[in-house]
Amino acid sequence: MAWGGFKGWSAQRRGRSQRGAQSPPSHEEEQARRIAELTASRRAVADAYEIERQRIERDLHDGAQQYLVAAAIKLGEAQLDAEGQLADLLAAAKKDVDAGLEALRATVRGISPQVLHDRGLVAAVYDTAASYGPHVSVHAPHPLPTLSPSVLAAGYFYVAEMLTNAAKYAPGAKVSVLLTADESLRITVMDEGPGGARIVDGGGLAGMRERLAAFGGTMELHSPDGGPTRVRCTIPLLLDRGQPGVPGQYPHEAHGGGGAQ
Repeated sequence: MAWGGFKGWSAQRRGRSQRGAQSPPSHEEEQARRIAELTASRRAVADAYEIERQRIERDLHDGAQQYLVAAAIKLGEAQLDAEGQLADLLAAAKKDVDAGLEALRATVRGISPQVLHDRGLVAAVYDTAASYGPHVSVHAPHPLPTLSPSVLAAGYFYVAEMLTNAAKYAPGAKVSVLLTADESLRITVMDEGPGGARIVDGGGLAGMRERLAAFGGTMELHSPDGGPTRVRCTIPLLLDRGQPGVPGQYPHEAHGGGGAQ
């Protein structure tokens, strides 16, 4: 055998020996692999669910809502020439249609707010904070990475739930929302209310904790008597880093009354 051929044969043998000598994964490594697979599987299901929610939202917005808007306009036009009892009936009908339209819009916002998918999580949080008044501030020091539909929804509804709780149990108190991301998305909501919050079975906090768990996420509550109340959620990000969630930049800090920039 030529010397060059012998060297090639010897290197192949060493490679096979090294591969054969590799030890199987440890119990901890195998557990970590299974947890990662389970988390990815859960998130895929949640993504599919969220995409369906978006489809329903679009159907309601482009279908039923448009018919109600058209009906309200026609009733308003009919009122211009109506008199007496007919005018009263048309006014009552328009009032009912307007109420139904507002209820439908509230339902659509609850299903999946359009700004969340058009402009991203930070903009949606700004808009929600704006509805509570200038005592609610939002801080996003850096652009967030691209987020899957289910993580977008989980982050948004977490903030919405925390702001609802703050308005209910600490009305008028200053509230701050902080959004950051590295290997995980972290959202902290703190209010300067009286504190004493607890997680109880069947409550909003317990439900939110369960929802976050579907993503391998966690929720921490710190609420001593006398306040402040601080709630932080952490959701691991199983996606590429470095790309903004939507084009453009957001202000690093905004107050609730200012809305999205």
